[in-house]
Amino acid sequence: MLTMQIAVGFFLALVSVQLMPHWIDLVGWHWAFTPLVAGPLFGIVSMLSLGRLPQSRQLANGRR
Repeated sequence: MLTMQIAVGFFLALVSVQLMPHWIDLVGWHWAFTPLVAGPLFGIVSMLSLGRLPQSRQLANGRR
């Protein structure tokens, strides 16, 4: 699974590097990096929802 996760990560990085010049030509530099906001936003939402699970208290030794 770790190999699969690393391969998917490299693939996503490769795709974003290849598509960025086309995206910049389309929208310009002012909005060039807006698609990259999706990753951190998804991570924040995921971590907040995981923190609400009852099992999160067990994993954190009683601390949240």
